[in-house]
Amino acid sequence: MTVSRKLRRPAAAVVAVAAVATVLTACSGSDDTAATTAATTTTQSAAATETAAVEGLDAAKAQEIIRTAVSADTSIEDLKKVLDTSLPGVAEALNGFVKGAAKAGYTPDVYTVKSVRADGQDKAIAVTAIKSPHAPEPVDLDLAMVRKDGQWKLAGPAVTTLTSMGR
Repeated sequence: MTVSRKLRRPAAAVVAVAAVATVLTACSGSDDTAATTAATTTTQSAAATETAAVEGLDAAKAQEIIRTAVSADTSIEDLKKVLDTSLPGVAEALNGFVKGAAKAGYTPDVYTVKSVRADGQDKAIAVTAIKSPHAPEPVDLDLAMVRKDGQWKLAGPAVTTLTSMGR
């Protein structure tokens, strides 16, 4: 008798949820179509705005910048060309990280930019998959990019993110 009471309540809840779902489905109509159309238009407008805001930076360009920055073969002078060097010593800090990371198997080819999105005026985020030689699946990191003097560069916060991985 106790078992049947314990089964009745969950069964009644399942039936109630199914009834509500059926009623909601039956009530959908042209209002849903209008809402979907409005959402699609808004999404397309947002995508157009993002594209305009990230003009000159796509995944391939971001990947070129990032792979140059994380290469142990990149000189400090060349590193300064792909980094926002507003803070003194940022190129040297990244260079130190890169030298150690390369020994651990983190070579430029483990960094793959999946997408780029706007993050304000002259700012973007490069979603970058990093394939660790020590883990089965890549890990996505958001690396900040900034446009300085008309050129896209790896921003200070991205350098901080990368160098903190070496601690």
